[in-house]
Amino acid sequence: MSEEIKAVEEPILKLNFGSGQIKVDGYIGVDLYAPEADLKVDLFSFPLPWKDGEVTEILASHFLEHVPAKLRWPFFDECHRILKPGGLMRIFVPSFKSERAFGDMTHEWPPVVPMSFYYLQKAWRETNKLNHGAYALKCDFDHQCGPAGIVGSFAGRSHEAQVFATTHYWESFQDVWATLTKR
Repeated sequence: MSEEIKAVEEPILKLNFGSGQIKVDGYIGVDLYAPEADLKVDLFSFPLPWKDGEVTEILASHFLEHVPAKLRWPFFDECHRILKPGGLMRIFVPSFKSERAFGDMTHEWPPVVPMSFYYLQKAWRETNKLNHGAYALKCDFDHQCGPAGIVGSFAGRSHEAQVFATTHYWESFQDVWATLTKR
């Protein structure tokens, strides 16, 4: 007789941080103020109310720019703590090359830029001797990022023209996307 080995599926927990009034299928909306949120949580107060490695994915669409600058590193350390190994954090923020970054008076300074995500990788911090004081982070993420919301005058152009525009021109794209993967 052969016994069937049953794979134990781990629960999938996907959180939408700063969900506001927007429901995203498959995600639990987490917001302190929005009445539509599934969970009312102060995401600026640590530790966050999830266990180590409990979360599969975090979506933070137009939320990170509202996190006070001094809380951003601790916030990422907490996200790293609650994510499973290989867990993802998907981020969208206004491009610093767009008025969207500066027009909303609730946005914190400085704007989040693609360079910000390098600081979240342990090897990069060690290579650059940034592992002390405020840089003594626990998190270790790989990342990918790029422009989103390329404006109409560039949207129909070739990839090469879009890359040139996003590199050299302000107002060529509105947002930046990033995907962080917990190492």
